[in-house]
Amino acid sequence: MNRTSRTWRTDVSRLPAIAVVRRMRAEFCQKTGVVALLVQREEHLRLFAAKLDSLVAGRGGTLVVSGPVASGKTRLLRAFLMDAADKSSSDRGLSTTLLLSTTGYPATREVPLWLMSQLLGGVELPPELRREMDAALSEPPAQGDLPLASVRLAQRVAEAVLVLAADRPVVLAVDDLQDGDALSLECLVHLARRLVATPVLLVAAVRSGVSDPRYGFHGALLHEGIGSGIRLHRLNERDVATLVAERLGRAVADRVGAACFAATGGNRLLIDAVLEDHTAQFDAFPSERGDTLFVGEAFCRAVLGCLDRSDAATRRTAEVVAMLGHPSSPRKLAELVGLDEHELAAAEATLEAIGVLYRGEFRHSVARDAVLARLTGADRTQIHLRAAAFLQRHDGTIDDIVDHLLAAGEIHEPYAVSLLQCVAERALAVDDIDRAVRCLQLAAECCADERQRAAIIGRLASVVWRTSPIAVAEHHLCALINAIREGTLPDAQIPVVLGYMLWHGRVAEAGDLVSTLYEDDGDPAKEQTRSLEWSLRHTYPALAERIPAGLWGTTDQEGLTPDLVGSGRLLAARLVSEVFAGEPPDRVVIGAQQILQSCPLDEDTLDTLATALIALTYVDRLDLARPWCDELIQRAHERRAPTWAAVLGAVRADIAMREGYMAETVQYAHAALGILPAPSWGVNIGLIRGLLVVAHTRMDEYDKAAEQLRQPLPDGLFESRFGLHYLFGRGQYYQAVDRPYAALSDFKACGDLLSRWGMDQPNIVAWRSAAAQSHLALGQHDHARELAEEQLRLSPRRNSRPAGLALLALAATVPPAERVPLLDAAVEAFTQSGARFHLTRALFDLGRTHHALGDDGKAQLVIRHGRRIEKECRGRQPQPEPGSQDGTEIAEAPRTPWVPLTDELSAAERRVASLAGLGQSNRQIADKLYVTISTVEQHLTRTYRKLGITRRSDITTALRLRTVETV
Repeated sequence: MNRTSRTWRTDVSRLPAIAVVRRMRAEFCQKTGVVALLVQREEHLRLFAAKLDSLVAGRGGTLVVSGPVASGKTRLLRAFLMDAADKSSSDRGLSTTLLLSTTGYPATREVPLWLMSQLLGGVELPPELRREMDAALSEPPAQGDLPLASVRLAQRVAEAVLVLAADRPVVLAVDDLQDGDALSLECLVHLARRLVATPVLLVAAVRSGVSDPRYGFHGALLHEGIGSGIRLHRLNERDVATLVAERLGRAVADRVGAACFAATGGNRLLIDAVLEDHTAQFDAFPSERGDTLFVGEAFCRAVLGCLDRSDAATRRTAEVVAMLGHPSSPRKLAELVGLDEHELAAAEATLEAIGVLYRGEFRHSVARDAVLARLTGADRTQIHLRAAAFLQRHDGTIDDIVDHLLAAGEIHEPYAVSLLQCVAERALAVDDIDRAVRCLQLAAECCADERQRAAIIGRLASVVWRTSPIAVAEHHLCALINAIREGTLPDAQIPVVLGYMLWHGRVAEAGDLVSTLYEDDGDPAKEQTRSLEWSLRHTYPALAERIPAGLWGTTDQEGLTPDLVGSGRLLAARLVSEVFAGEPPDRVVIGAQQILQSCPLDEDTLDTLATALIALTYVDRLDLARPWCDELIQRAHERRAPTWAAVLGAVRADIAMREGYMAETVQYAHAALGILPAPSWGVNIGLIRGLLVVAHTRMDEYDKAAEQLRQPLPDGLFESRFGLHYLFGRGQYYQAVDRPYAALSDFKACGDLLSRWGMDQPNIVAWRSAAAQSHLALGQHDHARELAEEQLRLSPRRNSRPAGLALLALAATVPPAERVPLLDAAVEAFTQSGARFHLTRALFDLGRTHHALGDDGKAQLVIRHGRRIEKECRGRQPQPEPGSQDGTEIAEAPRTPWVPLTDELSAAERRVASLAGLGQSNRQIADKLYVTISTVEQHLTRTYRKLGITRRSDITTALRLRTVETV
């Protein structure tokens, strides 16, 4: 034996108590390897040393170590046994000590005498007693009080232990005594009462918080005079910092010690786990352990281990608290756990003592996540359903009830469907699309009434449409079509479903269902049907032909309800009809402004607002359509409705194209495709593709235009208005790449469709002027003139874009001497309508005409101005000026360089310039304006400089171009 390390054990009774404690602590630290675990344990070690001293003197007793789960009871008990074993091998008074130990298990709590059988399994007992003990193991557990025979058996077992102590000291150690069977506990209690003068020491570790009424062992073991108790508590923050310092160093403890206490509550097992996680995380970089405590896998295992060692009520309480995620009233929590409030309070106290909860919440989110991860889906569902039912009975808020229903993923009560619908509408009011979709999906899945279910799916589709039209087609459209056929879908939703079908090109199916609106008690005058009728006439004219004759709703306001007028649907229908009828543009503008100012943007008004914007573009009020469209796109993004933003973005691209800004057209078109991929657009992709083809063609990007034409097209495209835009764009491309016959075929196809659909107005698609250009390329001037004149007659006014295009084509059919007035009129029309790209074409044609007539000064001035506008439009490459070679300007008299027209002419300068442009001399101007000739000359000099001209004959042209630029 190594006497250096064992001397204190051979004569322990002669050492002072404090020395014994210190030596025991040192020995324990050497065995366990964890110095920090003995924080706050000096008093406990002192008490055990005293018990061993009493055992040497022949006096036994009991020592009960109690505390919550993972408070260190087992480690302390193991240390006691190790010290007792060492002393029994070295101390004469304890050299023959019999050490017996066992542990209670919850699974054997109902097996009679199982704990004592394990405890005494290695000692010699009377054969008869051993047979009785073995027989007791197979007996059924007693219900209520123990039978008298069982009590007597327990007494005989206790007497046998006392007999063993007649020859030598006996130490009995039982861990987790609360999990022992009732008969064994009865035996230990009987034994404890006989230890006054007997060398038997009973050491037991008991989990605190056990309140099973069957067992009164705890108080009995602490029988007055022979029993002692040790109550273990969680460590305080200072002691936790000490533990961290001993493991990781003082510097780390100063940074993460407080966080370690906050996460563990001083629970020794959890502290060990956290330190293990933190050390493993930074093991490769010990100098970089950071300022943040790392909590991971070991901590999760420790938390779950603590709960597994707790009783079922404590585990259920932890699970429910984890599911709820926030503190709840004791009444609600007790009902969800299935306990009364007194039992719940005990369970919560246990969880607080363990260090898992603090004030009703998990101390650390990782602990909560660990508990949640182990719950099954069925467990979660039941907890949430019970929570929803409790809130329903006790006037909980609708949102809280629905939160639990959504988390459960199923509903069993009829009232829940209405609650889900209500919360969905409230979510939509604040544009919470995700919540609305979840509510409506659950309501639809669990609704038993077929009519109500169909209505819910219809509403769900309208919400999903905001973000993904393709999702509606994939997940909801078939159910809605079946509901129409079965007659379960509300009439008000039928037009909406037909709109979904048309969007995705299912024109034939939609046509078969149109008659549903007019069957039985269907009322063709109702708002939804009326809006569908005019939407079909405007967008899907081929399908509009299938509406029964005489059932078209009137567009007059007389006899209509205020709701119809206020909604804007009827007004939008009137706008379409007025455009088709060629009514004065002012009426269309007023109606469009009324719609845009009065209708908020939502799923019911999107088509109405888009129709108003389109009507403004048809009458060349791009200056009004542009800002309104920009504002609506911004609103759509704010309301988290990408589908709305994409639809309005396509309209914005059309506006940019009509204004002549090709780069903007490409930008808005690709932005719309970025929001919704091509498959989500349905037949509407025809508009996007057509705009991109036109824009790339006008920017001489023929490869990109051809790439757009190679993309697949949806079914039903050419039965809709969007097919017109595609045909027109393709014709423009063919015309630009010198394929006039192909271009002419597409333009005439547009004309045939427009004529058949009753909407042949040049402000929709100016196919005649485009076809005239193709005839001109083929040398067929008579056909070109005929088409141009017809478009000019059909144009609503002489200064409109269609009129300008007709004038441009008509000018190409006449000699240069007759061309200038036509081109001047075209310039004026494009200026007033804002069609800047067409304005550049008119200016270039006008410049070439002036050159042909021998006026190269005006030609250069006009073409130079056309170049400036063309650069802004990002259109074709700049045209060479007449009389130049490879773009070199005409070598004529030196001219003042072109400067931006930023200096405004004064009123006096404008008066002088106007009179000079009329051909009056300087003296005539001076006499008329009552100024000197010198003053007239000064005004003309400044006018020449500001207008960028050098000759008097250019004044009129320059003033007109200045007006064009200003507009």
